[in-house]
Amino acid sequence: MSLTQTIDTSKTQAIPAPFPNTKGTVTLTVLNSDQSLGPAVALLRMEPGSEIPRHLHEHTTELSYVLEGDFINEGIAYSKGTEISVTPMTAHGPHTTKTGCSVLVTFSYPSTLDDFKLA
Repeated sequence: MSLTQTIDTSKTQAIPAPFPNTKGTVTLTVLNSDQSLGPAVALLRMEPGSEIPRHLHEHTTELSYVLEGDFINEGIAYSKGTEISVTPMTAHGPHTTKTGCSVLVTFSYPSTLDDFKLA
């Protein structure tokens, strides 16, 4: 039995971010949601001027890695190559972008969509 999983991202669908009160165009492409294979992983894309409101995760640790663009968290702009870690019950955001961005996000379980509360 192989524990290796390969995702062909050209065959995965981006979905509108299901977070309440999100503004603009924000999408998620879920790359892994199988807990047996490790953390939940998603590609977050935000178009210029988009916003994800201030929020927290009650049980989930979130790690974000900026792949391109400007990812703004709490008014601080982070550029390509920046990693941001957020522990459970830590309010963070709003997340915004001036130029658009792509961010690789990993979540401990419960996964990506299950643990999002407005702060």
